[in-house]
Amino acid sequence: MTAAIRTAPQPQDSITALNPTEILIKVKSAAVNPVDYKLPRLVAGKVVGLDVSGVVEKLGADVKDFQVGDDVFGRAINSKGTISGSLADYTLANMEEVAKKPKWLPFDHAAALPTAYLTGIQSLRAGNVKEGSSVLVIGASGGCGIAGVQLAKAMGASRIVGICSGKNFEFVREMSGIEKVENLELVDYTDDEAMNNFKEKNVGKFDCIYDTATGSGKGEDYVSTMTKLLGEKTGEYVQINGSPSTWTRHFMGKTPSQRTLILTESKGKADLEEIVSLLESSSVKSHLDMNFFDEKGVNEGFEQLKGRRTKGKIVFNMD
Repeated sequence: MTAAIRTAPQPQDSITALNPTEILIKVKSAAVNPVDYKLPRLVAGKVVGLDVSGVVEKLGADVKDFQVGDDVFGRAINSKGTISGSLADYTLANMEEVAKKPKWLPFDHAAALPTAYLTGIQSLRAGNVKEGSSVLVIGASGGCGIAGVQLAKAMGASRIVGICSGKNFEFVREMSGIEKVENLELVDYTDDEAMNNFKEKNVGKFDCIYDTATGSGKGEDYVSTMTKLLGEKTGEYVQINGSPSTWTRHFMGKTPSQRTLILTESKGKADLEEIVSLLESSSVKSHLDMNFFDEKGVNEGFEQLKGRRTKGKIVFNMD
């Protein structure tokens, strides 16, 4: 079996035995995320990749909700809670880590959803987003940012603001699913005057700030200047990255009030089902940057990812 290995390209050992709650998936498409290069092999496993879509090839004895031949998508996490790897011909997933893929959703688009959209929906829930909420998405043109904008809209937010580079404004508008230009406000983080004006005029205005940029690799820190934009006592600042000291405070239970640091929860089957329902209701899909599954394609995909200027999700067609 062919797979992308973290040390050097070589065939992966054949997958032969399934634990009772596992599913063997013939991979159709796979996507990569920053976590795929940030985690060491000891934690992330030998085979690269977490997000997957494909066809059920074999079932463990306790799997009842799936059948051989079902189209599925989710995260390649096995019954031990470790990453099986998605950039391979076949992978294993625990039955609670995948959901059935609806027919309207192509395999490539399905593979782009799991990590970014699970993180998005869990973050917006932590921010208590509901009908009529006001939401600020920082890093709106990235994979997690686009997911945040789309899901906030689908969850009923009445005001959505995105922060990204001005050159990506049209892309974010196109992907948002928000038809009227005036219903999606965008702020250019490279324009100091625009950013200062925005911050001055929006003190206390947001129910949820979803920060996908702080701590993502190049010293970004929006927390110190954006927290004041939260509604007094009720707003929630939700971030998905942070400095080592931020993570230390999180694990010690000393995160400041009105702040949440998100670690995407495992066993996301129910959330995946809700995500595709929300996206279908909004008539939106993820944005794909497609790559070939060969040594050159994998290397180029990770160079794009590490450059941190990719719009949407990097996806590999594995067929």
